[in-house]
Amino acid sequence: SARPAESTEFAAVFPVDPEGCSNYSAAVPEAVDTVAIVGNSSCSLAEKVSYALAAGAKGLLVVSGSEVIDDLWANGTGANPDIFVIGIKQSSGQRIKVWSTGAEGSKESLRMSFAAYAPWGFLDPSQLVLVGLATSLVAAGAFFSTADLRLGSPIAPRAEEVVEVDRWFPLVFCGMGSCVLVVLFFLMKYLIYVILALFCFGGTAQLTELLHTGLRYRFPSLQRRLLQRRLCTLPCIGHVELAAALALPVALAVTVSWLCLRNETHGAAHTVSWLFQDIIGAAFLCFIQRTLRLPNIRLASALLILMFFFDIFWVFISPLFFRSSVMVEVATGGGTGEQVPMLLRIPAMGDPLGGDRMLGFGDIALPGLLVSFLRRHDILSRRSACRGYFGPALAGYFVAMCVTLVALQIMKIGQPALLYLVPGTLGTTLVLAWRRQEVGALWEGKACPGASGARLDAPVCNYCPGGHSLILRAAGSGRCDGCHKAVAAGEQVMECRQCNWYLCATCRPVDPAAQAGVEVQDVE
Repeated sequence: SARPAESTEFAAVFPVDPEGCSNYSAAVPEAVDTVAIVGNSSCSLAEKVSYALAAGAKGLLVVSGSEVIDDLWANGTGANPDIFVIGIKQSSGQRIKVWSTGAEGSKESLRMSFAAYAPWGFLDPSQLVLVGLATSLVAAGAFFSTADLRLGSPIAPRAEEVVEVDRWFPLVFCGMGSCVLVVLFFLMKYLIYVILALFCFGGTAQLTELLHTGLRYRFPSLQRRLLQRRLCTLPCIGHVELAAALALPVALAVTVSWLCLRNETHGAAHTVSWLFQDIIGAAFLCFIQRTLRLPNIRLASALLILMFFFDIFWVFISPLFFRSSVMVEVATGGGTGEQVPMLLRIPAMGDPLGGDRMLGFGDIALPGLLVSFLRRHDILSRRSACRGYFGPALAGYFVAMCVTLVALQIMKIGQPALLYLVPGTLGTTLVLAWRRQEVGALWEGKACPGASGARLDAPVCNYCPGGHSLILRAAGSGRCDGCHKAVAAGEQVMECRQCNWYLCATCRPVDPAAQAGVEVQDVE
């Protein structure tokens, strides 16, 4: 088709038939260059072009029925050297119509101009920020995952909160994921609102837990006076602390604000939308790493290799069996005007077309499970991040994300990120382990030879995981919550009686000077 001159201004014309499949009600003024705005259904592109030319239009804007721009030249017809044809997404067409309606009451009518799109290419700042954010969340997830190895960590999960992956998990996860994708592909217009509701509910719960934990730990003096006070008791929930009551409104404000502003595309409302979605997503991802635990690299390899082929099939091969790529269709909302929220969003910087750069949660959570396992392995093997496997795997993740961006720019289509992330993380780890002759230890999930203890030396711990101050007491018989060694009755420990949690003298050495001024309380 023709190419519009960048210096020319065009007036917008909306035919009586919104699809542009019949003669326009009147010819457009010859003194003004015009562009017709029509939908993309009811008739072929060649017919739309012929009716626009008959009306004297110089250009044709074809509005898609969703946020994915339609391939106007799929059937190879409709091109004409006398008129230019441009496809635009649904929201852009709606904005043009609103602007045109507002201009009708003014002296100046709506004018449009066109220029060739020049994207950033490999150095797109939004993509680089997204890569940095994803890498940071993988590292943060590993920090959450190993919280139980840090004495007194407020985010350490209780034993019943941890789910250790078994040998059937990779197959079950891959199979259930495939079934969910197919169901969403066909029923997205009904289930999208269920997904939004689950995202809001889960986001509120995770943010509340995170804020609640931080308040109880960060302000122990305030906690003793106020936060420990139980406000009420609810069925199925139990006692509600003031800390939770303070955290819940903040979490609700974040999720409700996101829900109300999720479809905004410009201005401050759009900023709030993507920022709050990323905050909720970060809480989700960190708690996934905290809850799921890979016991060895054997299961990590099975999971990541299965998901490697899962991604390839549902992105590239599924169009052979379905009308389009199942993964892409589901991720973009399936024509509902909504987007599946399980992804990180960064607004496009300096891009005249606007939009967001996006990355799915799975591309962070799945490699993150491997990286979290490696961080735990390094701690148990008494190795630093760089001398162990955590640092190289995290660097491999970052490099693989950069390679994904290069592939995206070269191929001009969405990429299954796991196609690059699995070799970047798992491949890097296995090659490094092979060179160090430690594949066997990783394969079985055992500390590498030479490891001299169950954990690294920890800084002095003054609080229990609940944020309560530890008090020197005589212990009842039991086991240390730090090293799990047996503790005899009457042995001096640093204890939180409220949480039934204590540390032996090895895990929490007592300063002799401080001990002299502390009254040791006998066991009741």
